[in-house]
Amino acid sequence: RGAVEMVEALTLMPNASAKLQMAGGMPPDLEAKLKEMQGWSQVRFHGWAGRPEVANLLAVCRAGLVLFHPEPNHIRAQPNKMFEYMAAGLPVIVSDFPLWREIVEGADCGLMVDPLDPQAIADAMQWILDHPADAEQMGRRGRKAVEQQYNWEAESENLVALYRTLIS
Repeated sequence: RGAVEMVEALTLMPNASAKLQMAGGMPPDLEAKLKEMQGWSQVRFHGWAGRPEVANLLAVCRAGLVLFHPEPNHIRAQPNKMFEYMAAGLPVIVSDFPLWREIVEGADCGLMVDPLDPQAIADAMQWILDHPADAEQMGRRGRKAVEQQYNWEAESENLVALYRTLIS
């Protein structure tokens, strides 16, 4: 899910004080690989985190990264993580997949990157740090999109409409 590229991107940023907060499960072999990378010194790995801990982490972050690799099961996915970042008011830096582009550009809430290109990831992270007012506006627009469109309340109307079509 782009962890290697994220950690490598840290070494390509002019702002060496940038930190990457990572939470969740990680296979031991991937963790060992990441720990050997130069950028690992800029990573704060929290392991599994409950909702309160995640909320606390999101509150100190400047952006949310969703950098899935371009594999068939990812390209059309709608990852909860992206919408959670948007709901938290964070601008997102996401893989440049058509569906994700439609969501992110439609809400004007983040930046699209090639998830396999650490330099592109570094450039996007640096842009967020260099343009805090613009990034904050992106985050607000993402939160508004979740409140108005990307939520279960709005989706339930689509699901009910589909059911009505199917039973008619």
